[in-house]
Amino acid sequence: MLCTSRLCKKTVSLTYYTILHCFVDFCCIYYMVQVVMPTCWEIGMENWLLYGVLYNFIAFAGQLPVGIFGDWLQRNSYMVAVGLLCLLSVYMGIGFGLPLLPAVLLLGIGNACFHVGGGREAMAYRENACQPVGIFVATGAFGVFGGNWVAGHGMNWLPAMAVVLGIALLLQLILCYKTTVKNQVKQTISFHPEKGSWSLLLAVCCILVVVLRSFAGTVFHFPWSSGWLALLMTVGIVLGKAVGGILADRFGIRPTVLVSLSCSALLFLGANAIPVVGLLAVFLFNMTMPITLSLLGTQFPAAKGTAFGALTFAIFIGLIPSYFCNTYQFSRSWISLLLSAASLILLYVPLWLEKRQDCAVKS
Repeated sequence: MLCTSRLCKKTVSLTYYTILHCFVDFCCIYYMVQVVMPTCWEIGMENWLLYGVLYNFIAFAGQLPVGIFGDWLQRNSYMVAVGLLCLLSVYMGIGFGLPLLPAVLLLGIGNACFHVGGGREAMAYRENACQPVGIFVATGAFGVFGGNWVAGHGMNWLPAMAVVLGIALLLQLILCYKTTVKNQVKQTISFHPEKGSWSLLLAVCCILVVVLRSFAGTVFHFPWSSGWLALLMTVGIVLGKAVGGILADRFGIRPTVLVSLSCSALLFLGANAIPVVGLLAVFLFNMTMPITLSLLGTQFPAAKGTAFGALTFAIFIGLIPSYFCNTYQFSRSWISLLLSAASLILLYVPLWLEKRQDCAVKS
């Protein structure tokens, strides 16, 4: 009965953070497009690149040091609360003339703190499981799409967002109070790899796969990807991440990696010409997102926040080319095929070698 109650609380917590993930990403992107971009039009559009890079660096790369801190603190609800407080400060600061630089800094810090707190919570839901992580990370794509769409249509939701952020922070503070355990013994943070050199090899491969996936996200410019089809592509990304975690837990990580990336590589050949084929390719390509997170967390079980932060740092590295060149020139079917094939090799080969080693040891 006690285990059932604890699982129920974990499920409610994961559901709450999953919904909040969509809202947090919406708030961040909406502010950048609705407030930062118009201001940059007035002071010089070269500042848009500066603030864009700064925000992404703190929001993504910043999750690595924040993740290390989160592993030391081991208070996920507190990390989420700090993130919401930073975002609320930015939205409240609009009425007090908060300059762009501190606003963007707070926006990035808030994003990083929320993702580390929520990510650690998802990774701790069930040991070595992909499904909870997949469900948690999936909804962020909806938030990014929604923030861009609402700001692009000139809708002023700034006061409403400030109110909702205030309510969310109040709920989070209540959650912090309810989940505080007196005299809770902290686990010892350790960066020791679970399986030695194999863990290090797998960690490098997971990081490289995330770099490739992040870069791929900047070059997936299909001729048909506008309007409602763009929304469907976002749905494909969300479902891919969620379904990838479910299938990995049901059928195993190696079969899921092999089937999803092999099929996506083939489908990308017709992705530019046929929207349905392109949507399926994007859906399958994103199925490995929760797998890489779960794998890295499994290899470093006493440093899950650091593992989460390392992969978001990889996301930022994958974004770097888009700041210095026109990514439309990479929108080629064969490039998408190569990205899928390279991801397949990087993930499947070390898993296959690890399986062979385990079988050899048992025999």
